[in-house]
Amino acid sequence: MLDEIDKVILSHLGRNARISSQEIASTLQGIGCTITDRAVRQRLVRLDKNKSILGYSVILNPNLVSDKVNRTILVKFKFSKNISDGINRLTRYLNESSFCIYSARLSGDFDWVCHFVFSSIEQYDLETNNFLNRFADVISDFRSYESKATKSAPYVLFDEHVVNEKKLQVYTILNSIKKYDSLNDRLQSIVENLVKYFNAKFARIWFYDKKSKTLILKYSAGKYKNINGEFSRVSQNSLKIGSIVKTKRPAVSNDVVHDPRIKYHEWAKKEKIRSFAGYPILYKSEVVAVLAIFSGKSLTPSDFEILGIFSDQLSKELSGFFETKDFLLI
Repeated sequence: MLDEIDKVILSHLGRNARISSQEIASTLQGIGCTITDRAVRQRLVRLDKNKSILGYSVILNPNLVSDKVNRTILVKFKFSKNISDGINRLTRYLNESSFCIYSARLSGDFDWVCHFVFSSIEQYDLETNNFLNRFADVISDFRSYESKATKSAPYVLFDEHVVNEKKLQVYTILNSIKKYDSLNDRLQSIVENLVKYFNAKFARIWFYDKKSKTLILKYSAGKYKNINGEFSRVSQNSLKIGSIVKTKRPAVSNDVVHDPRIKYHEWAKKEKIRSFAGYPILYKSEVVAVLAIFSGKSLTPSDFEILGIFSDQLSKELSGFFETKDFLLI
């Protein structure tokens, strides 16, 4: 069985097979997991042994593959008493074939789909004849379609229903803010939607003033809407929010009541706040703001992953405003 840490490790390897165990450990530490470089390496050994990882590969630019002869093949089986043996032979052949980059069993009008890439038409013709002759006892219908790859993407393991729902929520929030013309209205909408969709106690955005090296609270929603309180101005030297400006990395916690970076532990206990997640909003690789939520539930690694996706996308969505006079907020 894979736990949440295994899934984070496999997701990072899916995006970049060359990532080091030290980088993975650093990422996990950044989302609140206590783990060492050595522990990540031990998990990788285990994932290799139990066949969760079958190998490591690179992701090619689809344009490189599209320049070759691409064929998507659909196959309908000829069912007989020996069909199981035939399917096993077909599976072994496709797994070992250097031409086949994808194959899968289907349900519906056809029983199998596979994608072949060849260097030439002559090579395609020879291999097609070989394929049909080898599996004549299995195939009742064979269709070949010319195809062209437009996307090549890594496999990310976070595919559970709840994660997909949260991804949908991220894009729901981002789409909802587009109806506002001003940056102020968009940012206020963001914190309100984070409270609504992520079940946060409250959410806030501070903007960073380089001159005073201070974070200035501009937007707040949820239980605490006041932006003129004790945390209206936060030094970049603060352990929690300030560290995000210095490191340009998220700061998260699933134990707010005992976290030394949190100033008021009794308040957190009384309010039943369990977790905190703060993320940098970047413009031209510099931190311009910090987005944070406080929640009454523990956040999983996949929650932190989704919030990271949200903050990255938010940086892109708002970059156009940072180019204009609308960015005169401080």
